[in-house]
Amino acid sequence: MNQLAFNYSTPPAVRRRLIPLKGLDAIRRIWSRRFMAHFGRPVAVRFTDNTSTMISFKKKAGKFELRLHNMFIEANDKVLRALAEYISGSARGNQCLDRYIKLNADKVGRRRGAARLSSKGKRYDLDAIRDALNRAYFSTGVEVPIVWGRAFEKGRRRSIRLGSYSFEDKMIRIHPALDDERVPAHVVVAVVYHEMLHHALGETMKGTRRIVHTREFKERERGYVHFLKAEKWQDNNLNLLLRKKRKAALI
Repeated sequence: MNQLAFNYSTPPAVRRRLIPLKGLDAIRRIWSRRFMAHFGRPVAVRFTDNTSTMISFKKKAGKFELRLHNMFIEANDKVLRALAEYISGSARGNQCLDRYIKLNADKVGRRRGAARLSSKGKRYDLDAIRDALNRAYFSTGVEVPIVWGRAFEKGRRRSIRLGSYSFEDKMIRIHPALDDERVPAHVVVAVVYHEMLHHALGETMKGTRRIVHTREFKERERGYVHFLKAEKWQDNNLNLLLRKKRKAALI
């Protein structure tokens, strides 16, 4: 599934449905006809009041299934055309979508009690790690926000995603399981370095596929002085990182 997510510093709000259920079917039909004029292919749309993902889509049995925030119900033809380009794998409409979502940020609420994300953990300061990596590996500097992800209760897992970079909102999130005195500094640094490379090197699109781990990326990643050491530690200590049911959400 492809998705476009943005973060906002909006006041806490109770999640509520903006459109009455009885009116949604007619709205979907009218909206779909308008969108088809730009997209030209069958699409099933669902409108949501999601607080983080504004656009997501997948192709199933030759038909696109599209999930959009309610703000897109009132989108004009320019925005619909940009949306069609985005789903088709073109980046031409991304700036238009970015502007539209930011202009409608007041329609995006936050879950009551949502914690504020921070770069400073109990053990490691992500800002300090990013700045040190900039001095050592990035001559032009990588100016990108970096925060620890949130945590919530989740079932047992056999794998863990230690970091993520959002190409849409240009932000790095690191799994809080790494903010532990038993995790060596060079391991945390390796994960941060990996995500900074995503920001520095960007992406390549092949149709609707996003290619991020290119040959250049892999070569640069191995340039980190403790790369192999960090990889070995992660392989040998997966159980430590999964030691509790409490996991972090990289949102």
